[in-house]
Amino acid sequence: MKHYFLTVGLLLCFVSAYPQAKVRRMAEPINHPSMNVSAPFISLDGNTIVYITDYSDEGNVLYASTKQGVDWKDPYMLPKTINNRLNFFKGFTLMPDGKTLCLTSLKSNGVGNFDIWFTNLQGTNYTNPGSPINSKSNDGSPTFTPDGMTMYFMRCDKMTQQNADGCKIFMAKKKITGQWEEPIELPASINTGNSQTPRIMADGVTLIFSTNKISPNKGGMDLFVSKLQDEVWSEPKPLDFVNTEKDDQLVSAISTGRYLLKDAPGTRRNEIYEYLMPEDIRPHGVKKVEGKITDVNGAGIASYISVTDLTINKRVYSGRPSLDGSYLLYLNEGGFYELAIDPEQSNITYFAKLFDLTSTNVNLNTEKLNVTLKQIAPDDEISLDQVKFRPYSHVLDQTSEKELGRLVRLAKNNPVGFEIKVMLEGYVEDSVRSSPDLTEMIVDSVLAQIEDIDTLGQLYTRDSTYAVYTYHNDRTAKQAESIITFLVNAGLDPNSLTSFVNARPEAVLENRKILVKAVVRAGK
Repeated sequence: MKHYFLTVGLLLCFVSAYPQAKVRRMAEPINHPSMNVSAPFISLDGNTIVYITDYSDEGNVLYASTKQGVDWKDPYMLPKTINNRLNFFKGFTLMPDGKTLCLTSLKSNGVGNFDIWFTNLQGTNYTNPGSPINSKSNDGSPTFTPDGMTMYFMRCDKMTQQNADGCKIFMAKKKITGQWEEPIELPASINTGNSQTPRIMADGVTLIFSTNKISPNKGGMDLFVSKLQDEVWSEPKPLDFVNTEKDDQLVSAISTGRYLLKDAPGTRRNEIYEYLMPEDIRPHGVKKVEGKITDVNGAGIASYISVTDLTINKRVYSGRPSLDGSYLLYLNEGGFYELAIDPEQSNITYFAKLFDLTSTNVNLNTEKLNVTLKQIAPDDEISLDQVKFRPYSHVLDQTSEKELGRLVRLAKNNPVGFEIKVMLEGYVEDSVRSSPDLTEMIVDSVLAQIEDIDTLGQLYTRDSTYAVYTYHNDRTAKQAESIITFLVNAGLDPNSLTSFVNARPEAVLENRKILVKAVVRAGK
């Protein structure tokens, strides 16, 4: 049988005509009038989807498609090395990056009966995580947090090609060495005797699973959601917006978490739809940050990556780039993060950037962030974007200490000095203190002639002076002094530090800001 598809673009056919549709049908070529499609699983970045279709001489098989820009490419059948080993049809998922397929298979050389296996989408390389993930029982349907360090999966008493029974959901964390810790069974509120097909959302705390043992139940396997709050799983809630009288199990979502992918009967055949998640159960969206960390020649450079949530002053991610310098991480909506990249070598520059994901209309689009780290040299300009001051003040905010600490380490390991530049874009002045931002004051003496009457009652003119007050917000000199004081107290030679300050008006309120930089100077 020849397999071909007519691609008609990405335009989504909306089932409900809302500004943000509650239900929308995925367009061709994912849905196609000649095929039944079901069990969609989409990668967190939204660029790879795998699903089951009957459009094959072999019956139900796995198909996949990837995005090119905003359009889905024509789907293709995965090779027989995958389809012949997909023994439990409900047990396939993708790793967060969409490059690794996870199967639930009876493939030989496993640990027990059905095992979890990993392979690329070409089916050429198979790995088995072994014990303690796979056991003498039946293990399958793994799902991962965005960093790939936490796995949720099901372990069942019975499993066939189509069904499983007596299942419980387990969680396991990966060690720094790459080995998996002993799995932990989730609490009884979730594991009621037949809980299956877990799906951990990108926020790492929203878990969707299926069971036929929790009430209320519309019929068969229903979908439920539970959230991890302060290390405690909430009471599961039914997903009534997608549950039906039939089995409802196989769903997935991209990192933004706004829509849940699920199959349902369509106009002609079974199709894949996107269902808008209700606000009360919607997971936090997640922003994907990816790129390469390289030297000036484009080669990967040994470095450390860390992410700190400044709202709770807690490190939420630490890792290293791959050998070619590529890296990928996800930031949860609602946090205020510092992403820091520190090189192994002490004579190499560092990089840091803030991500504010606390606003209601935060941009969760993928950010491509390529970073070049180089040997420090005179006239290099280092942005100190994380150096902040207390409101309407020249006093350093405590959050500035990490950024300035990196500058201190760089200076102590290199024979250089720095010119600290503080530039205000948004200078404002007034004759009265009309704003709390106007904390600085200039007093000018003005000479004027006034008329007066002498002791004899004669009118005469005399000189007089009076003070004129000008209030303004230029604190750049004091702010530069605060930075230099911090650096000196941290051990830098005061003779190696100079300053440059500048303040200029900025009419557009949104563009007003303080820029802080350090320019490398030769010698100390």
